[in-house]
Amino acid sequence: MSQYNAAGRPAGQTYTSCVTGARTSRLDLTGTNRPVAAARRHTRDTLLRWGLAPELIDDALHLASELVTAAEGDAAEGAREFQLTLQSGHVSIAVEDGNRRA
Repeated sequence: MSQYNAAGRPAGQTYTSCVTGARTSRLDLTGTNRPVAAARRHTRDTLLRWGLAPELIDDALHLASELVTAAEGDAAEGAREFQLTLQSGHVSIAVEDGNRRA
């Protein structure tokens, strides 16, 4: 079953790099009415599927909320894409907001 965002695009895509072994999951937030809730749900579901410990997932949920909230406040377009990466036991969280300033 495919999930779609408000803009009609696939909501989440997950893949594993055959070179580095990193797992990456991306969520398109464009047109999403509640991007923070969507990012939290995606984070919880993805990290559970990847087998992370519940206490680590709680920390990741807090960080996801903060990053998406900041992206929503800083850019006129709001948060566009949310990404989780698991590599060598480390999780990274990134949010693209469309702001050209780095």
